[in-house]
Amino acid sequence: MKNKIENATITELKNGYIITERAIDKAKIYTCLFCHAQYEADDIYVWKKLLVNAEKAMRLHIHENHGEVFDNLLASSGLTDTQNDFLKNYYSGMSDKEIAEKMNITASTVRYQRYSFREKAKQAKMILALSELLEEQEEKLNSWNKLLKPATENEKMLETLFQSVSPLVLRTFDFKNKKDEKRMFILKTIVEQFENDKKYTEKEVNDILKPIYEDFATIRRSLIDYGFMGRTSDCREYWRIL
Repeated sequence: MKNKIENATITELKNGYIITERAIDKAKIYTCLFCHAQYEADDIYVWKKLLVNAEKAMRLHIHENHGEVFDNLLASSGLTDTQNDFLKNYYSGMSDKEIAEKMNITASTVRYQRYSFREKAKQAKMILALSELLEEQEEKLNSWNKLLKPATENEKMLETLFQSVSPLVLRTFDFKNKKDEKRMFILKTIVEQFENDKKYTEKEVNDILKPIYEDFATIRRSLIDYGFMGRTSDCREYWRIL
């Protein structure tokens, strides 16, 4: 349950419960942060002869079984007993004078405690913002790492299938297996030699393909057949699609 509290958002902490979705049927589940009690959003619950929905049932559960959310959060805050007592009195609405008398401290000490708590709250907001930025940065780095991994695999494919990358020279081309992953990789690599949004004559296409592979006509036809390039019905113009 400690993990539930630590992972909860500010709003969830203030409510005293979290709302999750059950994977199997997407049903919303209300879970108490202070115990394992759960209420399903689609169900109706009975409370002292009244029918209540899951949210209301959860709020009533917290009030009856755990008391104030404030007190429960305070118990998990890691603050000193003196700080806890001060915040409880502060939360109850007591004046500075009343708090000073109850805690046997001066009114100036109470004012300082109020100021100190506000400063800690500001610091906590900054730390929370930094934490979220760190998490976002970590997600970005993970995303980049995932992108880089296929790039490494692509480099291996290039070394295996092409004799040279610059200039691009293909080792061989399998005419039989039309669904072969290597075949698609070869065509994707070759079509990148053409510019987007540019029209080519058949001669220009051939001139680009000839240095890549001796049977350039088969490569040209495959680029068309697999949708990597388009052409007019009279074969006068070609263009890159992918």
